[in-house]
Amino acid sequence: MVARVAMVGLLSTTLVLSAASAQEARSGEAPAPLELKREAKPARPIARPESDRGQASRDAARAAAEYEQRQRDDQLVREQTRPALRRPDLGYEVTGGIQQRNLRR
Repeated sequence: MVARVAMVGLLSTTLVLSAASAQEARSGEAPAPLELKREAKPARPIARPESDRGQASRDAARAAAEYEQRQRDDQLVREQTRPALRRPDLGYEVTGGIQQRNLRR
């Protein structure tokens, strides 16, 4: 019985010492960083072509001319589709009055 207690004591002491030495080895290492690092390619620089001011002004003038032409075309269509002026002598009251007169005779 004493031999069992001595073996259990020796075994527990060995386990405790091995666990303590394992913890000491870990504490000696540098702690792991807590921040995330992004490893990516640097952003490509944006290289825009130089603008041609003369071409831009020609494009603007062409767009303005197209807009004015479209406005003129729309105005012509509006004038052509405008209802004709109604003659007052052909109104509902006049024709109705004429028809009533004919019915009385």
